[in-house]
Amino acid sequence: MGDLISIIVPIYRVERYLEQCILSIRNQTYKNLEIILVDDGSDDLCPQICEEHARNDERIKVIHKKNGGIDSARKAGISIAKGKYIGYVDGDDWIESNMYEQLLNFAWQYEVDVVESGVIDSWIDKEKIRTPYLPEGCYKDENFVEKVEPRILYAGAFFQYGIAPYLWSKLFLKEKLIKYQMVEDLTNIIHNDTMVSLPCMAESKKVYVSHNCYYHYRVRTDSLKRKCRLNEAANLLICYPEFYTRFKGTVLCTENDLQIKYYTMYWLLYRALDIFDQPHTDYFLMPFGGIKKDARIVLYGAGSAGIHLENYVRNVKGSNIVCWIDHNYESLQDTLNVKNPKDIIKYSYDYVVISILRENAVKSAQKELISLGVPEKKILWIEQKYIDNPNLLLNKMNCHTVI
Repeated sequence: MGDLISIIVPIYRVERYLEQCILSIRNQTYKNLEIILVDDGSDDLCPQICEEHARNDERIKVIHKKNGGIDSARKAGISIAKGKYIGYVDGDDWIESNMYEQLLNFAWQYEVDVVESGVIDSWIDKEKIRTPYLPEGCYKDENFVEKVEPRILYAGAFFQYGIAPYLWSKLFLKEKLIKYQMVEDLTNIIHNDTMVSLPCMAESKKVYVSHNCYYHYRVRTDSLKRKCRLNEAANLLICYPEFYTRFKGTVLCTENDLQIKYYTMYWLLYRALDIFDQPHTDYFLMPFGGIKKDARIVLYGAGSAGIHLENYVRNVKGSNIVCWIDHNYESLQDTLNVKNPKDIIKYSYDYVVISILRENAVKSAQKELISLGVPEKKILWIEQKYIDNPNLLLNKMNCHTVI
């Protein structure tokens, strides 16, 4: 029959998507599964949907618990899991029918503890494949230390992971994973994937990377990833020392390695941009060079980073966003006031701020804006000196925490 795989599904207010999620797991070509549905205090129809599927499939176990967040739900799931291997699927996503058969075959064939695979970003009307950064292949022991460890958290282009931290694109050997998944600490605040998956791989040093894509990540403007939350900076700074604890004994903790610093800078730019601005001045957006608060701004980019940047700028007193543009405007217009980039010619503006945190995508955006007649001097992104040395920006934080 083969090794048992326990698949943990954290569930909260996803009744619109849960049926598709559960069916995609039940219909896997690999049948020796334990499917653990964790109802994290959902107040919609999710509990009933879970119970209905449990009645029809004896492989399903349902946990109903008080709402505690996704990390809490995953802990509840793994605490009862009986499988040799662990997989995760979020309740609003779905997977290809051969995902776990293929991932388990890689684990067996290459004798590894973790298998990484690609992702299919799925909108209502289109899909886009994301393959892993590292070349497809097996990375074990010295080969892992040489080729993966120096770039596991930051690959060298801002901001690119060496291995994406998502738990749901991987298959884990339970005995290697549980140490990090079950630590009772701050992972439930933020970074719950990063603090679990990457330290697990760094300790194991037995990973296979597949460029096959099986996991459908549903792109939603109302997902938790895109929620703007208070105290993001404070939470990160509390968690910061834990990164060094988790990666102890690896190159990430050596004096000259900047991976954790780059990750910290990335996260603060993404979620807590205010930490770099002084509130009682006429200027803000200092990582972008600093502009006057009453400047007329066009924002380019309405992904997760763009949503957070727009929220920040909009809430700065006296700020003036004249237009928000994105290539995916048609998919986003139901929930966001986003326009076609070509509409920029209709507006008067002082600056176009690129609200994207992927350097390669930024270069493409810059070329497009110039082709639309935007003067290069009006196009702003993070200043190059900070990309070259994250310490320069981290030292400008408006707090007393030392990083």
